[in-house]
Amino acid sequence: MMRPVPRGTLALAGIAAGVVVGLGDGLSAGLAAQADLRGTVLAGLLTAAVDALVGAGVGALLEIIARLAQWGRRARAPRWAGIVGAAIIGGAVAALAVAVVLGTVDRRGRFLAGGLSSVVAVGGGIVGAALLPALARVLGRGRALGTAPGRPDPALFLLAPLVAGLVGIVIMLAAMDVRVPVTSPRAIRHLVLVGIEAGLLPALLVWAERLPARMKFSWAAMAAALIFGGPLLMFVARNWSNHLRFVSWTHVLPCVVIALVAVANVPLLGRHVSSSARRRLAIGLGAIALMLSLILLISESETARKVTSSRAGLVGPVLAGARRVLDWDRDGYPRLLGGGDCDDANPAVHPGILDLPDDGIDQDCDGKDASVSVLAPPPFAPVPDTVPRDLNLLLVTIDTVRADHLGCYGYTRPTSPEIDRLAAGGALFVNGWAHAPSTRYSMPAIATGRWPSAITWDESIWWPRIGPGVRTIAEALKAEGYFTGAFYSYDYFSPADRRGFERGVDLYRADRAVLHQAVNGPMESHGSSSREIADDTIAFLEAHVAHKFFLWIHLYDPHLSYEQHAEIPSFGTKPVDLYDGEIRFVDLHLGRVLERLRSLGLWGKTAIVVTGDHGEGFGEHGVSEHGFDLYAPQTKVPLIVRVPGLSPRRIAAPAGHVDLAPTLLNLARGRQEPGFLGRSLVAELAATVSRSEPANTAATAPPVFQEVTSERGKKRALVTADWHLIWNWTPDNTTECYDRRVDPDERRDLWGRSSDAACGALKADLQGMVSALSVPSDAARRMKLNVSPPNTPAPPPGVPVDATIGDVVNVVGYTMTPGAVSPGGEVELAILFHSKKAVLGGWRFFFHLMGPGGSYRNLDHVPVEGMMPLELWRPGQRVLDRVRIPFPAGSPPGNYNVIIGLFRGGDRLPVAPAALSDGNRALRLVTIGVR
Repeated sequence: MMRPVPRGTLALAGIAAGVVVGLGDGLSAGLAAQADLRGTVLAGLLTAAVDALVGAGVGALLEIIARLAQWGRRARAPRWAGIVGAAIIGGAVAALAVAVVLGTVDRRGRFLAGGLSSVVAVGGGIVGAALLPALARVLGRGRALGTAPGRPDPALFLLAPLVAGLVGIVIMLAAMDVRVPVTSPRAIRHLVLVGIEAGLLPALLVWAERLPARMKFSWAAMAAALIFGGPLLMFVARNWSNHLRFVSWTHVLPCVVIALVAVANVPLLGRHVSSSARRRLAIGLGAIALMLSLILLISESETARKVTSSRAGLVGPVLAGARRVLDWDRDGYPRLLGGGDCDDANPAVHPGILDLPDDGIDQDCDGKDASVSVLAPPPFAPVPDTVPRDLNLLLVTIDTVRADHLGCYGYTRPTSPEIDRLAAGGALFVNGWAHAPSTRYSMPAIATGRWPSAITWDESIWWPRIGPGVRTIAEALKAEGYFTGAFYSYDYFSPADRRGFERGVDLYRADRAVLHQAVNGPMESHGSSSREIADDTIAFLEAHVAHKFFLWIHLYDPHLSYEQHAEIPSFGTKPVDLYDGEIRFVDLHLGRVLERLRSLGLWGKTAIVVTGDHGEGFGEHGVSEHGFDLYAPQTKVPLIVRVPGLSPRRIAAPAGHVDLAPTLLNLARGRQEPGFLGRSLVAELAATVSRSEPANTAATAPPVFQEVTSERGKKRALVTADWHLIWNWTPDNTTECYDRRVDPDERRDLWGRSSDAACGALKADLQGMVSALSVPSDAARRMKLNVSPPNTPAPPPGVPVDATIGDVVNVVGYTMTPGAVSPGGEVELAILFHSKKAVLGGWRFFFHLMGPGGSYRNLDHVPVEGMMPLELWRPGQRVLDRVRIPFPAGSPPGNYNVIIGLFRGGDRLPVAPAALSDGNRALRLVTIGVR
């Protein structure tokens, strides 16, 4: 008979399994990142330490459940106790399942939301089934059996997965169909169904265990593999591309492997582990202390933290959770674990805060105080006389296209014969870059000639609008006498949303967006529109042969999902093959447009710009698709400019999207627009260098600034012709640097090595650029105008309010200009606050506009134009915050209520007096009448 396994063995097995799995995961991550020997070893040790702690927790939890299950099955409890226990455990599992459904109801990917609900419900049901006999024994004071219970029948391998699978499918389908509002009859029915199914699962599994069936273990295992393995593989294959590949497998798989390795090694450890409980406890606690020490020490190594957070499974989420625990001042950044907080007792000092200029305080912990910088573009270059004076302008943006997948950039597949011909007759920028890895920020940069963080945004809708005071290229060219047009095929450009792209456009169309049907929100869609956009463009050209025009067309097809097209040759069926086919499809129809330009006689007087709005990842750096990272696959895009009268050439000088608006305006011989912060590329386009030699301006051209701010944090970058430096600003505060001369694929990070002198200089330049964009040039004047020192009186507001939010902020009153508004206008609210005490713990302002018919707009912002987050408020200060509220043309008439308050997650601070509250802890500040 096999001797009993000593207590604590599974926890020790979990630690050992975590060390083994973590070492393999961390060392492979270091090798994949091409880290040096020291960095690779530290990465392995850090991952092993983290995985060992996870393994200890997983092993201890499994052992507790297993021992409780065994203890419960060693007694015979009364029937009533089993029924009551099933009700209690079933109720807990049902509540857990319903809570998960409610917590994921806002997710656009309903398949993954339903799947998560199903997994949690089934997992809870299995645990509940294991614990049910123990609870029944406690409730019924069951008598211990004289002999140990027999092993479960092997038929359980068939019955339990069948029961759990059927219940899980029902729960998944029901959860997928739950939508906001959850108080609707349909949503309530599905929530009730989820609760009933999840609540019954523990009892059903116990019932399946007790069915009188007899089968050999080997037969049951093989039958289970055949019956359930095939359908499972078919389910994964069918849903992988559209759904399952978006699961965080790098987090899930290490936990599963650790658990399997731990359970498999229990018999071995059971034979060799010490029989002394005290010694086993000492070994376990000593191992945990060693792992904690390793984590605290090694996490200060930027290389180890960077490699493991991006490529190893569990380090990133574990460190993120630990940072929240060790963040003493609750500003989101601890001093330890690489948090970078240089003063963890002061919530107004941390790496993510705005560093106020020239105040002698290093608020953002970058080692220096920020200073005010003025950003000004260089003057326009003279346009050669060989360029026609009645020049037409055609701007072509292609969604999700990487430069290195076009033939003119060296790609071996024939994806772009028409674009290659265009590049051969024009200027090809070898180093063309997007400033952001997503449409919602790269396209505004093209339209406005400004980096995303330099654009004033109207954030009243999801995916914000370009602010009303920001001038666009269409507005500038229309003022120069151009007939302007814009054709888009994506919902982001819907005319009803008025995101700013329609300004200054005589003929604006986004109706082709209906040809793309969303799959998982904006991340993916099915459908095609390049043929139709080409048809629309040709019709435009035919109708405006006699006009001087500017036309912007956006071709969307290379965006996920990638589809096959009968008109072009197939490159294969893998995702990258289909992606290349999409590029070839776009190229085919763009070629039709170019050919029509020639046949209409417009070729000799039309300048053509072709670029991509961003790129796409196919596993480089562990990143697929785009949206959150600044690596070359996501941001290095084609940039081709063909101007009649200028010679073809290849230009090595780095260029970005903000350079396009001033370039087009310069080519049109227009007046320089002071709002365009990019530089005109006309000087490079007109340079007298041979076609075979890259232009020699690369060394003196300014670097390209890049940025992305998302729910995953802030990242900033600078790109030169030779280097790409990426600062993972928050929450990781790590830096990467790549020498693109010898490492164009950006595989070997040089940051922290002896050869990174150029990288250090670029990091200083980047931080200066971030400060220049973060802090307005007149910041000192604005602060003096809008922030009064503590206990210094401020001019009284036009309308007194005297309301208090929590016990921290007093709303003194407001002034509204003008007093009434019509659709198409805007009002400005100047709200005067009085700070009563320091605000800790991540509280933020919310500003909402509640309109007729239940409409809602989010006006959330950081007060004083982003310069006064609550962490910087001091008791006694008076802060004047100005909020501009536009009412676009077509806004329904009626009363609009501005409500404000303080929130943290789902919590809000109370409002006093109660008469000024909306009943939901928000202050009803003012009603604006729109007539």
